[in-house]
Amino acid sequence: MMTHLDPHSSDPVEHDHGDDYQITIPISGTPSLDLNNISNQLNKNTRMITMPGEKHIHFTKESESRILLINIKRSLIDTIIFSRLNQGTSGIDFSIYNEDSSEKLIKVADKIVRTNLFHEDYSARMEELEWELAETFLSIQEGSHSDQWKKEVIIHQHPIIKNIIGYIYENYQNDISLDELSSVSNLSKFYLIRTFKDIVGCTPSNFLLNIRIEKALNLLLTSKLDITTICYEVGFGSLNTFERVFKKNFGCTIFEFRKNHKI
Repeated sequence: MMTHLDPHSSDPVEHDHGDDYQITIPISGTPSLDLNNISNQLNKNTRMITMPGEKHIHFTKESESRILLINIKRSLIDTIIFSRLNQGTSGIDFSIYNEDSSEKLIKVADKIVRTNLFHEDYSARMEELEWELAETFLSIQEGSHSDQWKKEVIIHQHPIIKNIIGYIYENYQNDISLDELSSVSNLSKFYLIRTFKDIVGCTPSNFLLNIRIEKALNLLLTSKLDITTICYEVGFGSLNTFERVFKKNFGCTIFEFRKNHKI
């Protein structure tokens, strides 16, 4: 959303955006954002991130301002973080105030607006662009995820590890043993575990668990399948294991998660 603020004006009230992250990008002028009782003045080379549930208000002083506001659902960030890093977002700390270019975000936001305005059958394209927007945000946004995010590039430069990851994604619904992965990669089990952990940041078995959680998360958010069906659909051997792994990653039960993310 593009919003315009006249001199000495503000948002109607202090507010939050529920379960969304909001990115504030000044396009013109020098607006301010009051967050946690601290006023931050912004210019064209800065942006601010408002976390889910954080109350804030935009305002101006002498000059009028135009601000681009981008909201991204926590559930989409969760899905991408799991897909790329095999972890939840609960432990991620984002840098709130940023002094760098937001041009890449602006370009993707512009494509979303144009697609929304000028294309009648755009649902599939919009989903692709929303995913691109969230990935762009995670790529340029400094945070505790940044080192591991950048490390993923290294994975794609290591063909053996890339092949193992591809094999796991293709067969995550089945039991996958270390012997099987060793055969696929032509690596000894010891060297496989050590190399995989050095590059990916976790063992192959943990990677497999996280893929199953990633797939389960998608089904919980996009389908009405019952929890037991989802459990076995994504390859977990028991409901107890599914529930334990899910709670460890998200800090809540599967039932609580689905209740808070009704489709």
